Amino acid sequence: QHTSEVVAWFKSYIERHPAPGDIKAKWAGKSYLNIVWQDAMVSGMLDSLLSSFVIVFFMMVLLFRSLKYGLLAMLPLTFTITMIYGLIGWFGKAYDMPIAVLSALTLGLSIDFAIHFLQRVRELEQQTNSLTKALLLMFEEPSRAISRNAIVIAIGFTPLLLSPLVPYITVGFFLASIMMVSAIVTLVLLPALLIRFHRKTSTATDTVPQA
Repeated sequence: QHTSEVVAWFKSYIERHPAPGDIKAKWAGKSYLNIVWQDAMVSGMLDSLLSSFVIVFFMMVLLFRSLKYGLLAMLPLTFTITMIYGLIGWFGKAYDMPIAVLSALTLGLSIDFAIHFLQRVRELEQQTNSLTKALLLMFEEPSRAISRNAIVIAIGFTPLLLSPLVPYITVGFFLASIMMVSAIVTLVLLPALLIRFHRKTSTATDTVPQA
């Protein structure tokens, strides 16, 4: 960070006081190499995150063989990424190396609960022939397993918040928040949307004139 400030100051100084003749200034040293390496790594991970988001969406559509369930599966992922990265920006935290490396983990951790939830709901709906009954059964043992899993893993990362190193604190907050937010979105938003889509489908079916 200090080297970045020096580089920015020197660049501004050179622009205001050009060097005479063909004299050119170039940086060297380990600190500057770390800046270049980190910038390349962060930008590469950001591009990877965006492309992976699209790939995961197509994987969900193929997995569930349904565009609707593919979109539903992406909602916890989308809400989690938006909220976590929004909080990081709101706190003034830069998209630095630890966050860039952890961004790949965000995709897998955020969508895991949604896959389990939606697949189990579909199985229960086929068994009971009722979405309402399927959701009631879902909020017994399966949902307890999802919530307990999220709580245990989130608590497991909280000791990192006591670390004297800032990257470790970032990792602890980041991963614990991912687990809790993705679990809450899965257990609250997905059932509501499933019921809403089911009601719209039922209403559209009821309005079709009978022969």
